[in-house]
Amino acid sequence: MSDTVFAPTLADRAAHVRDSSRLAPPASRARPMRIALVVEAAGGGVAVHLTDLIAGLRARSDAEIHLIAPLGERFDEAMLHDAAVRCDSFHRLPLRRAVGLHDLRGVLALRRLLRRLRPDVVHSHSSKAGALARLCRGPWKQAYTPHAVYTLNPTLSPAKRAFYGGIERVLGNSCSDAVIAVSQDEADHLHGLGIARRRIRVVENGVSPPRLLERHAARAALGLPGDAFVVGFVGRFDHQKGVDRLVRIARLLERRHEQRLRVVAIGSGDFDRAAGDEARGLPANLHVLGRVDDARRYFSAFDLLALPSRYEGFPYVCLEAVAAHVPMVATQVAGAAELIAIHHVGLTVPNDDDPAAFAAAVCRLADHPAVFQLMRDRCARAYPHFSADAMVDRTLAVYRDLLLEQAS
Repeated sequence: MSDTVFAPTLADRAAHVRDSSRLAPPASRARPMRIALVVEAAGGGVAVHLTDLIAGLRARSDAEIHLIAPLGERFDEAMLHDAAVRCDSFHRLPLRRAVGLHDLRGVLALRRLLRRLRPDVVHSHSSKAGALARLCRGPWKQAYTPHAVYTLNPTLSPAKRAFYGGIERVLGNSCSDAVIAVSQDEADHLHGLGIARRRIRVVENGVSPPRLLERHAARAALGLPGDAFVVGFVGRFDHQKGVDRLVRIARLLERRHEQRLRVVAIGSGDFDRAAGDEARGLPANLHVLGRVDDARRYFSAFDLLALPSRYEGFPYVCLEAVAAHVPMVATQVAGAAELIAIHHVGLTVPNDDDPAAFAAAVCRLADHPAVFQLMRDRCARAYPHFSADAMVDRTLAVYRDLLLEQAS
């Protein structure tokens, strides 16, 4: 077991650095597996993933877990406090989203820390952390989870697609022992970028059982009428998530259903900025609530989930909806399209800016209770395939496979 003393606060935790002289070399298997989790974008779905992964690794293995996260607001302390306290050590480094000369400082700081920690596996999360961590060569194995590789973005210019795709291809083939896709759609995309199939592993996202509020209590807390058909949006308020599309969809639904059908938006960020020109004159049926603590509790207030995203890897919000038995309407994006095609828990529409098909799909489910109930029942049957326990087991299997390869 680790000799780390748990600090009483997260700030103390970040300041705590273990004595490197007490760490065995990575090749030794006379001690627990040592995992370094490196993250730059530590919020949203990535934060959910890390929370479940750290809790699961702690519960089912004696692995040492070391969390390396960015300084500043991109580390969601509210979501990740408990996860950080579970780790054997927690470190904050100058890791930034923007690309620049400051990245050299980040790589050097990360390399120094990894040499001190001497992990068996470095598991980086999201594109930026993945690039920086994989540039830190060492005796450790490198695993990388993009959580929606950037080249899935359909709005990228050909030049940007070639540039970012080239980075993923080079790092994926020369600096990665495993590139972990969160859906088969994402795995196929990564292979299409030129990453060798043998390096790609699929570990689908999973969620823990929801702790839902009672339906009427959830609606009352959100200020929603009890008799409305409620379409929920939960996610970051930004261009990727299709906030501007959501406004156009709500506007069209208002014309068709007046006040019977309500759209509620929960998330972090500046809604008006994300909506752009659509923010002028928001429809009356659209309720923008902003950030809500532990938003999963409120899925019981929804009849339907809306996912108008431009690109995804495998959105956690879809799995959270399935766990709450809430069907969905989603654009044809990675993960969501695969989930709906296999388990029939909703409807998919073209991934474009025209709201007509999306609004029509919502109306189809709102106007046909039998079809809607069938999809709710399918959610109940689908959820066991996407548990957090299954995700942790598959991730741990990847780690063990990498170490077996190293030993052979």
